[in-house]
Amino acid sequence: MLDDQSRQFFQTWYKTDLGSDLLELELAEIESELDFSVGYYLVTQSPLMTLSLKNHRLRESISLAPTLEFGAPSNTIVAKSSELPFESDGVDIHVFHHTLDISATPHDDLREAARTLLPSGKLIIIGFNPLGLWGFCRLFTPRIKAPWCGRFIAHHRLEDWLKVAGLTLESKRFIYYKPPVQNKKWRLRFKWLEKILKPLKLLFSGVYVMTATKHEKRYIPLKPRWSGTRVRVPPLTKPTAKEMKE
Repeated sequence: MLDDQSRQFFQTWYKTDLGSDLLELELAEIESELDFSVGYYLVTQSPLMTLSLKNHRLRESISLAPTLEFGAPSNTIVAKSSELPFESDGVDIHVFHHTLDISATPHDDLREAARTLLPSGKLIIIGFNPLGLWGFCRLFTPRIKAPWCGRFIAHHRLEDWLKVAGLTLESKRFIYYKPPVQNKKWRLRFKWLEKILKPLKLLFSGVYVMTATKHEKRYIPLKPRWSGTRVRVPPLTKPTAKEMKE
């Protein structure tokens, strides 16, 4: 973690009016990605102790946390994001909900998630956009509270990291164009801004949602064509009369 208190900062911030408004939209985006997914294991990582993901058809849901926290759900596993206690090629879907924003080792986290994903497994990443209005406000805000204490990793930079980790970007969406103000009335006044910018899919949103898939080349093993060893036998010759006498 960037800071031992970063996780607590985010848990407190998501209880605010602005945080709750954003979380509702983020959960809807994640559930839309899970809508047509089937499988066994769904692993989620988030600054929150749990993500209320209900509309999915995966059998087991596992929540990952760096430390044991009071009130954590029973499906929580304590482990580092860079050292997952899962076998390779075993997880169907992995969700990074702002965990890269507060991780001290984001490259290792991506590589470890890629290792544990099944071939054709899916990685869903939600992060703060440094190129939008939220990123602009971050330049003039003390980075001692959430969400400003996060990394705000640029989406094009993250795309390069995904390629290095062996993942293929499938989709990228930008959500929440309203300004980061706690006053609900002021946010409603900028609702027109979201109606204009969202259909245009411009890069100035507060949050991005990226989906990547693990693709591996499959090779058909070719059986070796064994050829019989050729032994050269010298030609047989009849002994001469002289050799027979000797």
